[in-house]
Amino acid sequence: MEQMLKESLDNFDAVWQRVTCPATPPEARQETASLEDVLLGFIHDETCAAAHTAALARLFTGEGRTVLMRQAADARRHLKRLRAEHYIVAGAPAGGNQDCRGIAGKLASLRTVYLQARDRAGRYSREAERAPDEIRPLFSAFAEEERRHAREARALLVDSF
Repeated sequence: MEQMLKESLDNFDAVWQRVTCPATPPEARQETASLEDVLLGFIHDETCAAAHTAALARLFTGEGRTVLMRQAADARRHLKRLRAEHYIVAGAPAGGNQDCRGIAGKLASLRTVYLQARDRAGRYSREAERAPDEIRPLFSAFAEEERRHAREARALLVDSF
């Protein structure tokens, strides 16, 4: 009995550390992700952005439609380049994951476009800091375009009221 108690106490610090320390934040987990995983994540995001933004554009007229269709075209251009970079890194083609959410209504969908573009801009910026030299300019350029997309989507959202 004393031996079991002693063994339990010997492991107490390791168990207590796991219990009291929060789970690894997403930013820390992403640092260990391979370039292939990073590219696959962006491929999924851009696939959804292209489909979602093009569908949302059909709910708008005039300037709003023009802005959203251009954003959808930008996402398709990003997707094409990311797939090429993935092929260079992995030696296998990557398709986009098709489990994207549909349109939930004009305002809610436009808010989603805004939030996702803002999020992608931040992730592209973070990945640009640790990406290999040949991909760093690509991620930096895409981050700037995503920031512009977020500003435009926000402006359309504000104008919708």
